[in-house]
Amino acid sequence: MNNHWSEYWQQGHTTSFGDALSGNYEGILKSIWQPIFSGLQDGFLAVDIGTGNGSLPLLIRESLEGSDIKGEVVGIDLAEVKLTEKNLAEQSNTAIKLLSNEASESLPFATGTVDLYTSQFGFEYSDIDLSLKEASRVLKDNGQFSLVFHHANSMIINRNRKILRLVEQPEAEQLVTCLSDIAVAMGKVSSPNDIARIKQDLNCEKIRAQINRLIKHLVLFDEKAAQDCQLMMFVAQFFKDGLFWPVAKKQQFIEFIKLQMDTLKLRLRELLNASFDEAKLGQFISRFNQNLLSLIELKVLKNEQNEVLAWYLSAQKNNE
Repeated sequence: MNNHWSEYWQQGHTTSFGDALSGNYEGILKSIWQPIFSGLQDGFLAVDIGTGNGSLPLLIRESLEGSDIKGEVVGIDLAEVKLTEKNLAEQSNTAIKLLSNEASESLPFATGTVDLYTSQFGFEYSDIDLSLKEASRVLKDNGQFSLVFHHANSMIINRNRKILRLVEQPEAEQLVTCLSDIAVAMGKVSSPNDIARIKQDLNCEKIRAQINRLIKHLVLFDEKAAQDCQLMMFVAQFFKDGLFWPVAKKQQFIEFIKLQMDTLKLRLRELLNASFDEAKLGQFISRFNQNLLSLIELKVLKNEQNEVLAWYLSAQKNNE
């Protein structure tokens, strides 16, 4: 799955689930980590799984700013990831390194060398059994294992579930097909005379009417999801910015839309499959003992509106 996630992170996203939360991980998703990070000791090694663009490593650095504690945070991701030039240039006692094309099931660390193992909306995308075993291997005795991970009934999952339902509607695919049809039917458009010609063209008007019907259907199906999936934005761009493009460029843009919709569906299916309900959570925790982990804390994180955001889990590596 690393190719479509690589493209996603390269677009500059700070979270793995689009715009379900505004900006970076803030509020409870920030405050839950601060006591953990402030407890790090000098010379620490922290590992962040599914790091994306390094949100948690950067939060560790921010949390330790002004202290004398030195250490290293290594962000691991199966996709191609990197820090921004600004973040790379920042001077700090906390060294940050992001490693691309690395799997949480097989980490590039010696046994018993990691003080803190974290993941925020990343661990659950992996092979849970193998990743848990590998986390236990790399952690020091008394090392901490802390996760924030997707709750099957969170507002994040519910919102993205609605987006997926919308883009899986046959009308969404038909809408993109109609854009291709009307691009060909309009032919070369370079002047107001061409616009007048198109308005008199029965085939163009028929396709345009079909486009309007499909848009209406999708908006009535779920207006918020129609906005969130960006399909309506692409359609508007086609008729506004792209009206006078050559036919070939219009077709290239339509292929781009198809690719964006296909990768969106792929990412959202992975997101939904990665989420944990109570049964899946129970099975996960039942494997802790065999991996030398003891559960310290488990709770549901909620936002200021009392909406479910995620699970939070913290465990400790037992002395062997």
